[in-house]
Amino acid sequence: MAGLRAVQLRERDLPARELLRLAQDVRTVTGPASVPLLINDRIDLVLALNLAGVHLRANSLPVSVARRLLGPQRLLGVSTHSVEEASRAGEDGADYVVFGPVFETPSKRLFGKPLGIRNLADASRQTSVPVLAIGGVTAERVREIREAGAYGVAVVTAILTREDVVAATQELLAALCE
Repeated sequence: MAGLRAVQLRERDLPARELLRLAQDVRTVTGPASVPLLINDRIDLVLALNLAGVHLRANSLPVSVARRLLGPQRLLGVSTHSVEEASRAGEDGADYVVFGPVFETPSKRLFGKPLGIRNLADASRQTSVPVLAIGGVTAERVREIREAGAYGVAVVTAILTREDVVAATQELLAALCE
C-alpha cells in the first residue's frame, strides 16, 4: 500500500450492491496492510462490512446523526469548504475534517475558488480536530500546508495521475515527514 495512512472510497454513482462488491475488493488490499478503509456517505456499508469509518460530504447527514449511528469507535470525517464548516464539524463530533480546495484543481472547481493557505491556517487554528488539506496538493506544497497548521493532506490527482503511483505516494509521505 506504499505507506498510505487511509483509503477513502468515493463512488457516488454506483448502486449499493456494486459499491458493496467494490468495497469488499478494496478491503482485500487494505485489510492485510492494516490501512483503514472509509466510504463516502454510506454508513450502511461501513456497518455491513465493519469498516474503519465514513467520510461525509458537506451536505450529507449531520455529524451528530452519523456519530450516533457509527458509535465512538469508527472514524468520522467531513469535507468542509469554509473555516466555519471546519470548526462546526469538530464541535459536532467529527474525528477529522478535509478542508478545501486549498489550491486550484480541476476536480474541485464546482466548490468555487481556492480557499488558500490563510483560510487553511484559520481552519486549523479554529477546530479541535486534525485538518487535512485537499485541492491542488503536491509534494512541493506539503511544507507550506503543514506550516499553515494542517495535520496532513488528502489527495486524488497527486497520486492517480502519475504513472508510478507508489513513487507518488512515497514522495507525498516523505514531504509530510520532513
